[in-house]
Parts: sequence; structure tokens; C-alpha cells
Amino acid sequence: MLIRGRLFAPAPRGNVLIEVSGDRVTAIEPVASDAPAPAGALGGPDSVITPGFIDVQVNGAFGQDFSDPSADVALVSRGLAAFGVTAYVATVITSPLERYPAVLDHLAAASSGPDGARLLGVHLEGPFLSPRQPGTHTPTWLREPSIELVNGWLDRAPVRIMTLAPELPGALELVRALVARDVVVSLGHTDASWDQAAAAASAGARMGTHLFNGMRHFDHHHPSVVNFLLSSDLAVGVIADGVHVDRRVLDLVSRMASPDRLVVVTDALAGLGMPEGDFRLAGVELVSDGVVGRRRDGTLSGSLLPLDHAISDLITAGMDPEQAFRAVTVNPARVLGLDGSMGSVAVGRTADLVILDPGWRSSVTIVGGQVAYAGIR
Repeated sequence: MLIRGRLFAPAPRGNVLIEVSGDRVTAIEPVASDAPAPAGALGGPDSVITPGFIDVQVNGAFGQDFSDPSADVALVSRGLAAFGVTAYVATVITSPLERYPAVLDHLAAASSGPDGARLLGVHLEGPFLSPRQPGTHTPTWLREPSIELVNGWLDRAPVRIMTLAPELPGALELVRALVARDVVVSLGHTDASWDQAAAAASAGARMGTHLFNGMRHFDHHHPSVVNFLLSSDLAVGVIADGVHVDRRVLDLVSRMASPDRLVVVTDALAGLGMPEGDFRLAGVELVSDGVVGRRRDGTLSGSLLPLDHAISDLITAGMDPEQAFRAVTVNPARVLGLDGSMGSVAVGRTADLVILDPGWRSSVTIVGGQVAYAGIR
């Protein structure tokens, strides 16, 4: 397989011809900017090539909700490839305790299949969240941290990330227990102060979940978890649909956070890839307007904007393309400890690639050297 285009690896490499053999990148050769693509090659002089996108917060898509033990995981994996996603983490939000075993067993047994994005594991968003900052999570299902509960869940499924509120009783002990089991701890749905967030970071927390949303607000008198995340060296997850965070504020965040800390997520819901209207999240009815989902009472939930659309919008609004691509490739790979195997394009690396059109949206997605998506949406 030959691929022609302008490469961001994610740093810009200029115009290249990439050779893929099997599941690996076997050569990257510079070419003239006006050189035509060889016969049979994918892409062309006007195309952009990037590493495959990695989304660490996907609640579901295409009518499927990962907090439901009957979700069709393979369907979601195939569909996400159309948006440039080559790997993702399935997010399970706060649910009744009796539902977790079936949901985790289902995700542990699920296969993403050879023709779609890779399922990397599970992101448990809750139930150890602040009742002051529940967001779309059902308050009566929230719980105080329990190492015993979590150990049982970790024995059932490959949990990669857990979002929790660090100010809850027993939270710091849970952070240390999770870190000992190689789980990334992310701070979210929290009313924590700066000091409480800093204590969690000292215990091993490494990320903030959807910055600003479900958090005590930025405060210049009494600094909060938001103040701490912006000034720390933790990764910061952001939903870049223009609703969860105004694009002008996101521009400010991108200037404050070092280039290796910003992680763009979709926080995608079952309504992603579906017509506007009703759908469900953890059994709760939501309504889609095509960009975000909301509860019936208007409470903002997750996003419905595809990841490549979010990146296209960020670049069009003025973000440097390298920074935008880092936020969906090497940065999330580093958070997961996978930057040695994914998140960049190099000879010898697995061929997870996206070819973008001149509007910065995916036209071809390649997973493990195989075309998982090619077409026009």
C-alpha cells in the first residue's frame, strides 16, 4: 500500500510517500509538493496524513450505549473509523451497582473486529463523583470510594481510566490503589479545591476529565480544581464541540497548557452518527440537537460532534495543526502509556493512519495496515 500526502507525524514532515506492508509502515520518503501520486496510491498532493486518532472518552455511538450490557461494540468500532478514530476507550458512566458486572463482562468479551477502530479498554466515569457536580450523572447512583468494589471491577475488565472526585472520603487511598494496578486516574465531576486536587496528583492522578464541565469553577480568590489543572503538568481532557467549552476559552487553554498536555475527546453519546431526537445514556432519556445531548430538564450531557469535525473546526478557528493533531494522537497515547506503539507515524510502527481531505476531515482511515473506512460521508 502506498499513501501520498503532507505528513503530520504529528510534527510536520512535509510532502511524503508512505509505504505500508502488512500492518507496518515500512518507508517514508520525501517527494516534491507537486509530484502526483503513483498509480493505485491512496491520498494525493492535497491530502494530509496523520496518525490514527485516539479517543479516550466514548460513551457510545450509532444508537449503542456502552453502559448497556447489550451494546453492539463492533458496530461502534466500524462506525468510528469513518471519523478518523483508530482506537478508543469505552466509557461507562455512573450506573446502579448491580449493573456493573454485566456491563464490564460484556465489554471484556467484546471484540472491536478487524474492520474498525480498536477497543483499548474501559473508562469508568463514576460512580465516585461529587453530588455537588453530578452533571448528567444520576445523583442517587453516586457512591463514596470503595477499593473493594473497584478491585472486583478491575478483575472483570481491562479498565484503563477511572474518573473520580478527589475530595470524597477515601478517594486518595483509592487513587493510590488504582495507580498500583496501572489505571489512569482522572479528576472529574468534582468540587475539589486546588489543595485537594494537588493531593490527588501527588497520589498519582494524571489527568482531568472534560475540563470546566462538572467542576467547581475557576476562582481567583479560592483556587479550584480547574485552577490547579490549568497550572499543573497533568493532561487535560477537553470536549471541543464549541458548546461544552467556548472556542475562545479553548484557545486560551491551548495557550496555557503545554503542547503535550491537551487531549481532545468527544465524550460521544449513543446519538453520535444518528438523526436528531431521543436516545438513552445509562437508562436515562436524552435528546440530541445534532451537536450535544441533554437531559429532558436541559442538563448538558456529552457531545455528538465527530472527532474529525472537532479537529477540523479547531484548525479552521486558528489552532496550529500540529497541536490539534497531537491532542488526538500522541497525547492520549501517552496518557494510556501506549506512546511506544501508537500515536505517531514512523518506519516500523503499526500503520494506524488517517488521510484527511483539504477541509481537514477524514477521507480514509487505516487500522493495522487495512483500510477500515474510505468514502464520503
